[in-house]
Amino acid sequence: MSTKGEDITKDRIGFEKSNKALGYIYQEWYELISNFISEKEGINIELGCGASFIDQINKSIKKTDVFLNSNTDFKLNAMDIGQKFENKISNLILVNVFHHISDPVLFLKAAEKSLLPGGRIIMIEPSNNYWSRLVYKFVDNEPFDTEQSEWKFQSKDPLLDSNQALSWIIFERDYEKFKNLFPMFSLIQKKNMMPFSYLLSGGHSFNTGLGRFIKIIRKFERFFFDKTLGMFNLICLEKI
Repeated sequence: MSTKGEDITKDRIGFEKSNKALGYIYQEWYELISNFISEKEGINIELGCGASFIDQINKSIKKTDVFLNSNTDFKLNAMDIGQKFENKISNLILVNVFHHISDPVLFLKAAEKSLLPGGRIIMIEPSNNYWSRLVYKFVDNEPFDTEQSEWKFQSKDPLLDSNQALSWIIFERDYEKFKNLFPMFSLIQKKNMMPFSYLLSGGHSFNTGLGRFIKIIRKFERFFFDKTLGMFNLICLEKI
């Protein structure tokens, strides 16, 4: 019997064809991720791929998720990455996935074990500024709890349970703790972006029909608002 999260993922496969604006946003994310790919000889894996089409942008990336469907190359739990791929991974890619990981310390330890020296974790994650906090707390249906004291949280369904503030908590608020726990990781990039375009596309909830007009919106917001009001961050960690 499939979970609610599995059903949602199946319904979203091919979203880039029906919602052109949202597809363009994801394409920009995938192209940006590709710019940060480590050139170390190894395996490139996307964790929690969902309805991803990143392999259309970079064919070297294998798509994985916690369950199999028509869009996955193979099944993989993020916590098992170290055991199954020790010193074999060049790049781990997570697009809006990290904040769903209920035990980030366990995951980061597994990721560290899996990565080759010079390998990278590349993420797209919700950001934390006064605009994004307003959106995530009052518009989005996932929690955005900046007061969470511990990194770990309770989760029954990894596709639905989350704290969208988790990457900010670990890589900004508690950054010294992160550095002490993971001295082998270097934070080499944290880039803010997209304050309005994702909302204007309708996201995965609603197709606004903006289509390629989103490109014009992106040019405007990229120049004026990305750095200060972006709803998302690209975060790149490199294993020393």
